[in-house]
Amino acid sequence: MDLITSRLGQAGFTDVDCEPALKDFARSDEVTDLCSTPGQEIFARARNARLIMSDVVPGRELMSNKESYPYCIWHPGVASEDTYRKLAATYPDMRYQVGRACAVAGYAQLYHELNLLPDPCIAEEAREASRDNDGSRHIFEQIMAAPVRYSVFNDYDLTIALDSPKPGAFLNADTAVVATLKERKKYQRYFQSKGYFNITEDLGIGLKGVRIKPAILTDDETDLLVSPLPFDLPTMNKDLLILASAYEGNVDRYARLRRKGRSVKYEVQCLVPGLYRSTAMAFWLDRNPDIMHEVAEFWDEDFIIDLRKGIHARHIMNNATHHLLDADPPVPDEELPYWIWYPTMPSSYTLCKLAEARAAMRPQCARACIAGGYREAYTKIMDMPYPEANMPVDPYEPLVPLPADGYLIREAETTIYRDFFLEDMKRRREEQGLKPQRPLHDRWKGLSPFDCADNSSDVLYGSLPDHGRCMVQEASLEHSMWGPFDAAELGNVRLYLSNRGSTNRVPQGSNIILR
Repeated sequence: MDLITSRLGQAGFTDVDCEPALKDFARSDEVTDLCSTPGQEIFARARNARLIMSDVVPGRELMSNKESYPYCIWHPGVASEDTYRKLAATYPDMRYQVGRACAVAGYAQLYHELNLLPDPCIAEEAREASRDNDGSRHIFEQIMAAPVRYSVFNDYDLTIALDSPKPGAFLNADTAVVATLKERKKYQRYFQSKGYFNITEDLGIGLKGVRIKPAILTDDETDLLVSPLPFDLPTMNKDLLILASAYEGNVDRYARLRRKGRSVKYEVQCLVPGLYRSTAMAFWLDRNPDIMHEVAEFWDEDFIIDLRKGIHARHIMNNATHHLLDADPPVPDEELPYWIWYPTMPSSYTLCKLAEARAAMRPQCARACIAGGYREAYTKIMDMPYPEANMPVDPYEPLVPLPADGYLIREAETTIYRDFFLEDMKRRREEQGLKPQRPLHDRWKGLSPFDCADNSSDVLYGSLPDHGRCMVQEASLEHSMWGPFDAAELGNVRLYLSNRGSTNRVPQGSNIILR
C-alpha cells in the first residue's frame, strides 16, 4: 500500500508504466490494492467497468457502495445481454447504465424488461446505434413514443437522477455517444484542454492519439441556424449553433443550447457582441454571474471584464444609467465600457450624466457625442474640469486631455459636423498648449464599431464544419484589435447561408476567396 501511495504522488512516468495501465490487468494484485485505497474510488470504478465489459459481474466486495459504481459500462466494448441482466438484478441502482448499454448493443428485450423512464441520453445513444442495429432502433422508437421523457443521465457531471428525474426533457445533443469516445490522446505529462465529456473518467487517454475528422453539417443541421429549434435536436456537435445564438444575443436559443458547466471555444468572443445587441441577454447574464465565469474561464478569466463591459454598454445605450451609477459597491473603472454608441446611440442627456458622474468615461462620452452630432452635449463635456486625484472615483488610467485625444480627433474627421468638432478641439489644444496623442496601448480605439463590428467575409465556404473557426477571426484574438467584439463575426456563416441554392455552388468541403 505504501508503494502505491508513493507512486500516486509522482508526476513522472514512462511507456513501461503506462502501457500495462491501458491493457487488461484489472484483476491484478496491484490494481486490487489500488482500488481499496481510500480516496481512489475512480480506479475502482474503472476496474469494475472493465470487469463488466469482460462479462464478469463484480461481487459485493468490489462494489460495496455507489462510489464504486461505474458510469459508463458500454465503452470500449459491450458485455453480453445475460451479463447486463445479472448486473441489473444484483445492483438495481445500475439499471439505467444497463439500459444505456442496451441502447448501444441493441438488446431491446432486456431494455423492455428494465421498465425504465424514457431518458434523452439513452434515446440519443440508441438513435446513433440504430443505423446498424434493429434492436437499438426499437429502443429509440419506444422512448420517442413516450408522452413524457425524463432527464436521468447527466453526461457533463456524471450523475444519474434515480430519485428525482426531471420530467419534460428533450433531446438536446448533450450526450457523449459512443462515436465521440473513439477520439484518444496519447498520454503525456500535461494536457492542454479537457473535452466536454469524460464519461469513461480517463480523459480520453490512449496508447496513441486518435483524432476524429471534423464533421460537415448536413443541410438539415445547417437549417437550424435559420429556423426555430425543434423540440428534439439531431445528434450533432451543436457548437456552431451555440456560437451563433451567443453572437446574435438570442437568449432563448442560447440558454437552451449552451453546455451547462462548460464553455465552447470562442464562446466568450461571440457572447460579447451578443450583449451589445440584446437587452435580454444583458439582463439574463447579469442575473447569472456563474454562467459568465464558466464562459470566461475557458479562454481567460479576465474576459469576465469584457462581459461586464458589454452588459453596462447595453444598459447605457438603453439610457438606463442607474445600473452603473447606483451600483454598490461602485463599478470599477476597469469595467467601464468604451464603445457605448453602437449599435444604438444613447441620448445626449445620458452621455452628459455619465461624463459628470464618472470622470473615466469622459473620453467615450465625448466621442459618442461627436459620432451622434450632439454639439451642445459635447461642449458641456469638454468644459468639465479635469479630474483631480481627490475625486470620489479616480480614472483607471491617466486620462489624455480631451482636446488632445487623437481618437476623438479621428472620430471628428468622419462626422458631417467635422468642421465644428475639429476647429473646437484645435482651439482648445492651442489654448492649453497640447499636442494630439494616440497612446499605443489604446490603438484599438482607432477603429470604428460601424466599420468592423459586423464584417462580412470574402471566404465563401462550400460547407460548414461543426466547429467555430468558420465564424471567428483567430488571427485577431491575440491583440484584441476588434474593439468590443474581440474578433467574433458571422461573415463566413452568413455568406454560406446566403449562397445556398445558388447555381454557383461551391463544392462540399472547399472554399473560395472572393475578389
